[in-house]
Amino acid sequence: MNQPNALSALDTQTPPLPLAVFHLRGTQSEMGAQHGRLLQQIGGWQATAAYYPNMVGQMLRGSALSPVERHWPAVVKPLLDLLAARLERHRPADLRARTDAFMRAAGQGPGAARHVLAMDMFQNAVGLAGMHKLGPFADPWQQRAVPACSTLMAWGAATEDGRLLHARNFDFPGVGIWDMAPAVVFCTPDRGQRYAFATSRGADVPGITAWNESGLTVTAHTRLHRDVSFSGAAIVDLCHDIARKAVTLADAEAIARERPVASTWGLAISSGVQQRAVVIECHATDVAVTGPEGAEPWRTCTNHYLAEQLRPRELAPSPGWSWHTHSRKKRLETAAHAAVAGEPFDVAALFGWLGDGRDADVPEMERVAGGVVAQATSVQSVVVDPQRQMLHLSVGRCPSGRGAALAVPWDWSAPVGVEQRPLDAAVRHAPVSRFEHGEAQTAYRHYLRAAQLEAQGAGIALVHEHLTIAAGTLPDEPTLQLLAGAVALREDDVPRALALFERGLQSEKSPFAQGRLHMWASRAAAHVPDHVRAAHHRDALAQLRHPLLPILQERVAAEVKKPYPLARLRGIALHTLLGDIG
Repeated sequence: MNQPNALSALDTQTPPLPLAVFHLRGTQSEMGAQHGRLLQQIGGWQATAAYYPNMVGQMLRGSALSPVERHWPAVVKPLLDLLAARLERHRPADLRARTDAFMRAAGQGPGAARHVLAMDMFQNAVGLAGMHKLGPFADPWQQRAVPACSTLMAWGAATEDGRLLHARNFDFPGVGIWDMAPAVVFCTPDRGQRYAFATSRGADVPGITAWNESGLTVTAHTRLHRDVSFSGAAIVDLCHDIARKAVTLADAEAIARERPVASTWGLAISSGVQQRAVVIECHATDVAVTGPEGAEPWRTCTNHYLAEQLRPRELAPSPGWSWHTHSRKKRLETAAHAAVAGEPFDVAALFGWLGDGRDADVPEMERVAGGVVAQATSVQSVVVDPQRQMLHLSVGRCPSGRGAALAVPWDWSAPVGVEQRPLDAAVRHAPVSRFEHGEAQTAYRHYLRAAQLEAQGAGIALVHEHLTIAAGTLPDEPTLQLLAGAVALREDDVPRALALFERGLQSEKSPFAQGRLHMWASRAAAHVPDHVRAAHHRDALAQLRHPLLPILQERVAAEVKKPYPLARLRGIALHTLLGDIG
């Protein structure tokens, strides 16, 4: 069912709520209660509270076509609830007490506290599917994975005056929820350092973007791996501990090694004092640290493991998923090289890159989805400036990197309370995108609505409708033609699917994306049937070169003797958020 409290992506007129800046003091339990009471005073938190309890099931269901697939998450929900309760019992007592106090003060019922573990649970569900091969559900569950966060940390020769800047997109399926209620929480605990985190009204979660008075910033990124646990550290607690305890990068690493984590993560961590950044990666059985390569004054992080020792048993749901995460990293590295070569970063430039929608291999192409930095799920973009003790936080609609941002000074001196800051002073940093005007904007908003509905496990027909409208409105956007082609296959219209795939090829310039369109076009043509066109697309795919294409080329070559089944075409998986199919 569609989440009723999420604002439709098609509504471009309703502005986000004012930025809520909270100041909390005392024990963790006291700060949790203060946060909950202050939220009750100002409101605007209900959509977030309503989203988290259903998030894991909605994401696992996605836009699955098979009735069995759509019901499977509900069937296993009791098991996932039991595992979540187990994970909750292993939380540190003071942080668990903080969450309990927050939920009670915000008026939420018993059991609500475990919803802060939602991302751990989602990633672990994917990991379990890969680990135990859950029958016919293993592949669909893995393919529901939609991680897309991107971080770029830069200093020295890469920034305008050498100071360290930490930029990140938080990409999360809560479109129309997180982006509509920005918040910042400053914490002055009775023990440990003062720290703060960027969030949304209704989410007391330092496990996304947090920083402390020592100038450390930590941003968490999903990884996918078979080695998961339900008795380790949850991400919200790991980042909480780093924020309140770590003074140096070495401290952060030591904290990450203290207790095995429950799920699979990459933590981008920078130090404004040390002028350095690392990526600390972990799963339930190991931890590894990756620093800059040589003297490079920058580090990037997306959603695949960087450390070689952690790659065995890593899950890569599809070649399209691998293209998605590696392309975003490549595009951020392009930005970093340009910065060192003479275009150093400032805050505005970094926001420009957070809102960037250009293809890493073919920069003249601006894509609606796929391996681009600005995602349909970019609900919060930040640039943290520790030397100037300033947070720059997005206060606009998805993708948040293309919207306006407010500067928020670090301030732990204010008394307990909350301030609602109007958005009038927000400054737009990002370059103009073609998807902000005319028919391209209309098409993009319909795509965003389809992605939003898919993430909420909504009716399949609605997702299909908006993708079809988007592709028809913007015929020169090849990703939309790919997605609409999958819709046509699902609706048993193979000739229309073939026409859409071939229309996408007319404007597609990126090698991997071209190969993917040729693969699906060859499969559709074989069932039109038009064996000449099928052979043409197989041959065209064979001529292309890209590190991920051999997988597709081998599959299609084998289909000369054993064609891809028509039943599988009709039941093709749709991954709107990733801009991928199959």
